[in-house]
This record gives sequence, C-alpha cells and structure tokens, in this order.
Amino acid sequence: MNVSNQEQKQVRLKQFLKILSEDPSLFNQERHEECRSLSELLMYTGYLPRNESVDMAELVSQLLKKMGLEAGLEDMMDYVMNGGTVDDFMNTGRQELN
Repeated sequence: MNVSNQEQKQVRLKQFLKILSEDPSLFNQERHEECRSLSELLMYTGYLPRNESVDMAELVSQLLKKMGLEAGLEDMMDYVMNGGTVDDFMNTGRQELN
C-alpha cells in the first residue's frame, strides 16, 4: 500500500510532537520568558497571513530567524528526531553564528 506524501508528513509531525512532549529541556520553566499570544508572535515576526490559516511551520521558522538562527523548523525537526533537544538545537545554532 502506497502512503501519500501528506500522510507521511502527518506521521512525521506526530512523532516530532511526541518527542517534544518528552524533551527535558522544555520542562525547565525558570529559563523561559512569559508565553506570548499567537497575535504577538505574528506581529513580532511580521508574518501576516491574509485570510488564511497560520502556517505554524512558517511562523516557527521566522521566529528562529528573528532569534538569529539560520535554521528553520525542518532543521529543528531533524535535529530533535535524531536525538537532540530543543535547547541543544538553539545553543548549537547560536554558537555557529559566533
């Protein structure tokens, strides 16, 4: 049975979200600033979808760029799915810039 590209993306996303839910670096709440609303994140990045759904992959990629990282969401997904943490990904990306 042939699995469609869309189904493969959905499976990959579910795996990524499961791994994120278990990522110990995301449990350290002391280091995290207060949560921002979706509208604040959209304004911060300048991402303004016009009468369409928000593409969360695009929003995360733009947030990463605003934070000074060249990597996008796909890069973060690959890193995390290969055993890394979000915290390590962020630190590695910043170190590469320096």
